[in-house]
Amino acid sequence: MTTTTGATTLLRPLHPGDTTELLERARAGDEQAFRALWAPAHRQAHALCLRLTGNRADADDALQDTQIAVWQNLDRFDGRCPFTAWVQAIARNAARSVLRARSRRPEPVEDLEAVGGAVDPFAGAVTEVDAVQRALGLLPEKHREALLLRAGDLSYEQIAALMGATPASVRVWVHRGRLRLAAELGR
Repeated sequence: MTTTTGATTLLRPLHPGDTTELLERARAGDEQAFRALWAPAHRQAHALCLRLTGNRADADDALQDTQIAVWQNLDRFDGRCPFTAWVQAIARNAARSVLRARSRRPEPVEDLEAVGGAVDPFAGAVTEVDAVQRALGLLPEKHREALLLRAGDLSYEQIAALMGATPASVRVWVHRGRLRLAAELGR
């Protein structure tokens, strides 16, 4: 698992069989083992937070809350699902908490001309992303969440467990979400 060179301990890339050892070490307070566990789940969790919250600042807040919650609750991970699926469930809850908090605070008004007339040089590149975000926002909440969790590589069974539904319901929600998303995007 580890190799030592002088005072530095290096971790090999995470392999499925290594999760148990890394988990034991992380539970014992080994931050490097935690980083190795967190690394594969980080990008997916951030993507889910970004899609659920709709902006980077809130997604970053939700991701930070997710990482803290994962670290503090490692002893609660029972291995019934992949570690990354467990992290996705925590990320989903963190993003929803950020959304609840956002609904209680006023939204800042951003006027690019008032800031100095700056024009976003990536406006054309993000038009499609904005359209997808808007279309996702029009989906019923269950359809949007199921679709985003499925896009995060969770199985229908894992999503069903997270959402308190049957796998058949999740399949329907994902299917209807895809159809509505395609219709909203004109495809």
